[in-house]
Amino acid sequence: MIFYFSGTGNSLHVAESLQENEPIVDMAEALRRKKCGFRIKEGEAVGLVCPVYYSGIPKLVLEFIRHLRLKEDYSYIYLVLTHGGGPGAAGAMAERELKKRGYHLDAVYDVKMPSNYIIMGKDKDREEEDRRIRDAEPVIGDIRKAVRERRQSFPHFGMISRMMTWSMYPLCDRYMPTKKFYTDDRCIGCGVCASRCPVDCISMEDGRPVWKKNHCIRCMSCMRCNAIQYGDRIKNKRRYRYHKVESSESFPVHD
Repeated sequence: MIFYFSGTGNSLHVAESLQENEPIVDMAEALRRKKCGFRIKEGEAVGLVCPVYYSGIPKLVLEFIRHLRLKEDYSYIYLVLTHGGGPGAAGAMAERELKKRGYHLDAVYDVKMPSNYIIMGKDKDREEEDRRIRDAEPVIGDIRKAVRERRQSFPHFGMISRMMTWSMYPLCDRYMPTKKFYTDDRCIGCGVCASRCPVDCISMEDGRPVWKKNHCIRCMSCMRCNAIQYGDRIKNKRRYRYHKVESSESFPVHD
């Protein structure tokens, strides 16, 4: 079974690429429905796939792990992290939370994908995005093979990575104001942004989306819409959503 959380499609793509016969489960939907108990087939692998936020694990994923109940026997738990710069010590954070629940994490993998955090930095280059998506495919293929073989793969989390995660993550987690979110005159009041939000941060009032204070987890799911702005930071910036990139190149996906 594969559990995933995805704001703009990177982690969903990885989860679907790793899927063989087992089901995949949206962590946000499981939490929303308060159904976090799952029956695992004997010998089945359990995968967790999610993005890296501020060198750590998204709050929603931590919440899911804290409610997770695996029934029957599983043979292997692995974590796949998607990121735009580096995984930091997010794997160590997940390991700690799983250990509290009595679960042993057997492997941690990571896949570099285009960053979706358009609030920070320059406008993203489409060619660079496409290159990262193409380059990720053989990496995903190697992870698929490693999972089949039940490899133990736990990277060393150095002191710098741990310091970045344990210092930057709490700071960014505390400072997540929503007052800068607004919609411009292109908003048609369709409510899609509210329905997409995995933590129900957005409500519709008088036909317009309103962001609840200090509830946003910065998944960028609502930012797919060009009518949504964040102060002056993202005006005229291209919005990111995972897209399949066709290529004539032959990638060494080792199945």
